[in-house]
Amino acid sequence: MTFSLDLHVADRDVSLHLDVAAGETVAILGPNGAGKSTLLGTIAGLVTPDSGRCELNGTVLFDLPGAGRGPRTWRAPHQRGVSLLAQEALLFPHLSVLDNVAFGPRSAGAPSGRARQIATHWLREVDAEQLAARRPAELSGGQAQRIAVARALASDPGLLLLDEPLAALDISVAPTVRRMLRRVLAGRSALIVTHDVLDAYTLADRVVIVEGGRIVDQGTPAEVFDRPRSAFAAGLAGLNLLTGVRRGTTLITADAAAPVANIPEPGVADGAPLSLAVRPGAVSVSIDPPADSQLSSVRAELIDLEPRGDFVRARSAVLAADVSPKEAAQLDAAVGSPVWFSFAAAAATLYPTVPSDRTTSS
Repeated sequence: MTFSLDLHVADRDVSLHLDVAAGETVAILGPNGAGKSTLLGTIAGLVTPDSGRCELNGTVLFDLPGAGRGPRTWRAPHQRGVSLLAQEALLFPHLSVLDNVAFGPRSAGAPSGRARQIATHWLREVDAEQLAARRPAELSGGQAQRIAVARALASDPGLLLLDEPLAALDISVAPTVRRMLRRVLAGRSALIVTHDVLDAYTLADRVVIVEGGRIVDQGTPAEVFDRPRSAFAAGLAGLNLLTGVRRGTTLITADAAAPVANIPEPGVADGAPLSLAVRPGAVSVSIDPPADSQLSSVRAELIDLEPRGDFVRARSAVLAADVSPKEAAQLDAAVGSPVWFSFAAAAATLYPTVPSDRTTSS
């Protein structure tokens, strides 16, 4: 095990356990205020938790048993062997690119010549060796972020922390930087906080979903986003998520007034908790009951019709559907009234909602 963390921050309502294996990249996702920045800040030494323990490669970064419960250990940020890469590059404006990247090795005691060799190596790794003599003010956003990555890696951290590393980049630049990150992160232990599901699929070996300061789901990207266990993860994956219990071929949702009829065989016992995920693009909307009695369907109030480029999102409190502008025009008069949302059984994924070893919280 490379990294292990137990964390409790009372005033931010964060309490969780997290491990990162050697060479593993873990993506942390969650809604605003979930505790993601607190997590990274605590590991980096910028936030002091009320209690907890953190260990990296056999070195205790902090051990805080709580007030009056025993001796406390707290390593300063520069003693932790951790590098934090923020949304903004935050390069030293008075130093050249080469000296920015050499700063970490120099701070660790490397001679100037050796520090510059290390810096040149990492500039080459991020495809930025040709920028060595420039100052930060001469760099584009994508170039500056590449230099920030090189600077973070030049310190040879035992754990690399990335806080929304692509969020501040232009949409045309982000894919190139993402591919660079995928290359340099290979075989390196890292934690990436992101809101982008593409980052999770592209960069991460494992995804952790944090809500309310606790881990509510974790697994490979496919496990988490193909079979989400939270509305947040379902939204990231672009899925409707319904939860309830199976009663024969009906899913009785939390809103018992909106049962889903004709669900496919879920492979769970009658009365068992069940989740159903289906893409809005696979859902149709009609004012009258669907003509095909084999379709899974639910009757719910049509809340709104939202234009989204070349399609329109028809929303209810139960399901959302993506329909054509022509279909939306036909449904406009039904806003505020019950309509039918339906989909083919083959388009849905059903799975137990019983907690599994995928989900951990403490």
